[in-house]
Amino acid sequence: MRSAILGQDVRAIREALGLPVLQFATVLGVHPSSVHRWESSGNQPVPIEGVAWTVLSALRQRVLAVKKPERARAAAAGQKVSNELATGGVLLALAVLLLFAAGKEQ
Repeated sequence: MRSAILGQDVRAIREALGLPVLQFATVLGVHPSSVHRWESSGNQPVPIEGVAWTVLSALRQRVLAVKKPERARAAAAGQKVSNELATGGVLLALAVLLLFAAGKEQ
């Protein structure tokens, strides 16, 4: 599956989660240069496919809500993702991210 998302939205999602490019790319299953390329496109749509698209489209719905509680929840989810990357691995970090996107974070 291939679709597009604005580069500025990719950056906003990553920043709301408080994740550095390397961790964000790792969880999405892409190379950090892909994240840099997407983000540098600004207000232009960038084609994204596979798991990265699935995760980003789900996160876009939740993270880009401008409400402060959602931003705080995004930052907490990002911290959990970072912790899981350090201790449990990519799959657990991805699970945390997907649970957050679905509104089922713990």
